[in-house]
Amino acid sequence: MPAAGTAVQASADGAQVYTSNCASCHGPAGAGVPGAFPPLAGNKAILGSEKYVSDVLLYGLQGQINAGGQNYNGVMPAWAATLSDAEIAAVLTHIRSTWGNAAPAVTADTVKTERGTPLTAQQVLAERPQ
Repeated sequence: MPAAGTAVQASADGAQVYTSNCASCHGPAGAGVPGAFPPLAGNKAILGSEKYVSDVLLYGLQGQINAGGQNYNGVMPAWAATLSDAEIAAVLTHIRSTWGNAAPAVTADTVKTERGTPLTAQQVLAERPQ
């Protein structure tokens, strides 16, 4: 019998969550859309703080950003009401370990902690690493 919480974590397939919810904007290969949606492949902000990437998925992001020397001004929706902590952790772990990315996994506990401190999309933008 799996340990408590294991079955929930295992049920969240990061690749499936990405395909269902993220690929329409960021593309199936994480390449993004010039001017609107930044690439996820090689994106330093994605590879950095687990807190920041959790906040982006939970609360969205709005405003101009720069990624890889290019400016983007699309709107990232908030997923807090739609995706569970396990699903957000799974998709973030998928993004951070796919397309040549090599960053540590994000845990459902990290996402749960961030969910406990609601932010606006503008507050998430303010915490974006430069």
